[in-house]
Amino acid sequence: MPWGKERTFLQKFHPIIAWLVLILLIIHLAMGCVTLLTPVFLVQGQFSYVFMGFVCLHGILALWKVVRGGMWRDMLRYPNANGRYWLRVLSGAAILLLTLQHTQLFTIHTPFGVLLRPFGVPSLLWQLTLSAALAVHVLFNLRPLLLDSGMDPDARMQRWVRTVCVLALLAAAVGAVCYAVGVKL
Repeated sequence: MPWGKERTFLQKFHPIIAWLVLILLIIHLAMGCVTLLTPVFLVQGQFSYVFMGFVCLHGILALWKVVRGGMWRDMLRYPNANGRYWLRVLSGAAILLLTLQHTQLFTIHTPFGVLLRPFGVPSLLWQLTLSAALAVHVLFNLRPLLLDSGMDPDARMQRWVRTVCVLALLAAAVGAVCYAVGVKL
């Protein structure tokens, strides 16, 4: 964003949605870990629909920002110079595709409600791939998010947010592995 230019509504609104998605992700990961590692089953049906709605809104706003701002021309013209950007884009696309199957891996819909589905190696690999895509996307987008939010990306805030995100994603991966091998706390 050039100096002296007024920030548009989209430039103000998108970081708010991104922070909301990040907070909802951490809540979802915590609820998922409780469900996978304990006998407690937390039904996330309505929460998941709201969460996915915000994820889709975040993706649309990010895409709109790139297309409307004309950045896509430079991204296509100099792909090697924009490796970090392409990691951000491709990890976001991978998350969207992997998430579509995510609910099918974990739940069975019955007349009595939703049950947690046991899963083996293919489901575990799918879940770990989703966790890796989330880690790449969150960690590579944290600095731009802090900048868009008007925060110093080199300050403690980035380290704190990065640490919380890494711990939440590690807990999700450990929870999936424990669930796949049959370990409950």
